Amino acid sequence: MHCTSGHVFLTSLLILLRTRQANTTAEDSLEFQNKGPVRLVWATEGEDVELPCDITPPTPTDSVNMVLWFKDTVGIPLYSLDARSGDLSSAMHWAVSDDLGRKSYFQIGDGHRARLKITKVSAKDQGIFRCRVDFIDSPTRNFQVNLTLVEEPTKPVIYDAQGREVTRVGGPFLEGYTLALTCQVSGGRPKPSVTWWKDGELLDGVVDTASIGPPSKFTVNHLFIDRVTRSLWGSKLECRAQSAPMAAPIVREVPLDIYLKPAIVKIILSDEQIYAGRPIAARCETWGSSPAARIVWSLGGQTIGEPNVSITQRSNSTVSKLALALGKDDDGKELTCRAENPRFPGGVLEQTRVLNVAYAPVVAVHLATGYVQNSLREGDDLKLVCNVQSNPPPTKIIWYHDENRLEHDVAGGTLIASNTLTLRVLTLVHAGEYSCAAINPVGEGRGPPVFIRMKYAPRCRLGHERREITAVRRETVSLRCEVDAAPEDAVRFFWTYNGTRGDVLPVQNSRAQNNGLVSVLDYTPTADTDFGTLACWASNSVGRQRAPCIFNVVPGKPPQPPFDCSLQNETSSLEVNCVPGADGGSPQYFLLEVRGTPGQPGVVQVNSPTLHAPQSDQGTVGEVPAIYQEKNMRPNFQLHDLEPGFEYTLYVYAVNGQGKSEPALLEHVRVIEPIGGKLERTGTGIFLDDLKKALPKASSENLIIVIALAGTGAVALILIGIGIVIGLAVCRRRTSSPIKDEPDDFTIPSYVSAQRVEPRIRYSSDSRRSQRTSLYVEENRNEPDLLQRVEIDLPD
Repeated sequence: MHCTSGHVFLTSLLILLRTRQANTTAEDSLEFQNKGPVRLVWATEGEDVELPCDITPPTPTDSVNMVLWFKDTVGIPLYSLDARSGDLSSAMHWAVSDDLGRKSYFQIGDGHRARLKITKVSAKDQGIFRCRVDFIDSPTRNFQVNLTLVEEPTKPVIYDAQGREVTRVGGPFLEGYTLALTCQVSGGRPKPSVTWWKDGELLDGVVDTASIGPPSKFTVNHLFIDRVTRSLWGSKLECRAQSAPMAAPIVREVPLDIYLKPAIVKIILSDEQIYAGRPIAARCETWGSSPAARIVWSLGGQTIGEPNVSITQRSNSTVSKLALALGKDDDGKELTCRAENPRFPGGVLEQTRVLNVAYAPVVAVHLATGYVQNSLREGDDLKLVCNVQSNPPPTKIIWYHDENRLEHDVAGGTLIASNTLTLRVLTLVHAGEYSCAAINPVGEGRGPPVFIRMKYAPRCRLGHERREITAVRRETVSLRCEVDAAPEDAVRFFWTYNGTRGDVLPVQNSRAQNNGLVSVLDYTPTADTDFGTLACWASNSVGRQRAPCIFNVVPGKPPQPPFDCSLQNETSSLEVNCVPGADGGSPQYFLLEVRGTPGQPGVVQVNSPTLHAPQSDQGTVGEVPAIYQEKNMRPNFQLHDLEPGFEYTLYVYAVNGQGKSEPALLEHVRVIEPIGGKLERTGTGIFLDDLKKALPKASSENLIIVIALAGTGAVALILIGIGIVIGLAVCRRRTSSPIKDEPDDFTIPSYVSAQRVEPRIRYSSDSRRSQRTSLYVEENRNEPDLLQRVEIDLPD
């Protein structure tokens, strides 16, 4: 029944359509073309698509009578809906039997949502579809839908600014510079959209088309970034090509290679306070460079070599360590750490630190401006400057003159202010070395001295201002005049003579030899009037000598006799010591003579003269001849081996070119016991070989001391005397005259044999404490009176 009804409906529809076909062909064709805008529906081949058709009645009381779908210009509907029975839900659906009809089905929905659904559309299904809606009362409506299949474009191709295809990584691009990439696709329907994306965000959605010429089959998007930032480092860009909103985009990813400049450079020092000579460690850290930066150190503009640097490098950070040993010359220099991207021309960042190196003062002294070393003279002023280099600045400056510290003394002309020293009215006392020392918290520094010398007129050398010269008539003496002067060259001398009459005259008939700072005048007095005062004058470029060097030429005379002669006892000899008198103006020497006492048996003697009568070296007629003589440049003599049992007199003379002085006498020296041994034959003395040590006889006025003598026996007269004395020694008397008791006099020694231990001695208050006398006790005690003169403490 249902099938019969369907056939009847279809047959009726076809008859109706054919009946009206002839009458309405032209009308329908025109109507088809004028049914308003065409709605475009895109579909992808193989997908399901829905073609919309609004079947809502214009009025509420009206209803749909019939819905017909036509494709392109075909007059027979490909799908129909018959609702003439009065209800859409029970309306009859009909589709042509071809492939498109079998894939089509009309969904009524809610009127305006009615759709013709076509499954698995193909390319032949695309075209213009017309939906005709017939109402019972209202006019017919037509809706047109253009079903078009989407054609995908080719995969995007990316090019750089030079037109080279980017196959893997885009770039490199430099931070701060531009970035240009081009994405290009071919074909596609509808015309594809080509866009640039980063991390899901649209960068550029403008499709670039040529404004001149025929349409191109290529679709292009040029991406241009005016300034590359760090945000692009390590990122990827996407080029998306999409032909329709409902089609999935074709995506091409491009990783970016971005070269970055160093972002941070930082210098870190191990010690903020740097001291000269103390090593420190410096570290330079840099971040942000891609690829990793290379670090270069420089100090004072000079690059520091690689051996002193250690580097630790990571992806975009670099750490460099440097060991520094800085000196005072590095104070104020700039320490620079320079980070360079080796692949980024101009990709440089650096940090500079000015070094503050603390060091002890370095000092130098120099003359102030306007003062010249070689032009200083006595009476001038002088200003010295202490130039100090130190960090921190000096807290104290000290001045020295020849290692003596100077103090501010206005009255003395020494003015110290800050780092200057001013000397007022220079004298020779100011000459010498000047130095200064500076002190700061680091330490003390003292510079090399500057030697101040000044020009001055000649003056007598110290110790040569005045001299007395002894001369005799017709004897030439050399007068040596020595001066100090600056400058020392071109020093001229002249001599004047001030005679007994008081006249000052140039020196005549004499010859002076000048040699630098010395003038030697050979002067010969020929008359008594030639004795007087000679003055030596000198001059140089500064001026003339103010005070001359004085030479008093006086007639020569014999020397004065020595005085304060004393005898001192040693272990094996006697010493004669005197004080020399005036030399009479000529070099002198001293003569010692030993003579026997007149009238003494056993001693060779001549007619007894007065002991104080004038004598010659060999004695005069009527005096006792000398049995021993000795010469010495000083009045000091040693005696050995005098014959015991006799008294002797010692004569000490001073002798110069003018004669011999009166003798200094040591009388009544008696030897009773030989002491010591033989004296070595030295000096100019003449000794008797057989003389022995003896003890002198006691006397209240005499010194009793042991004398040692020795001789050479070269002179005949002395040999005779030696023979006489030897004979007397063989035949000397065994007895001696009694010794008279006298008050204790501890200048008279007693002796004991050499085997006895030397006793300790106590002296009375009136004894001569200056004499060093050893006392011995005679073993047989033949002269007991001698023992009363000392108090002896023998050891236990």
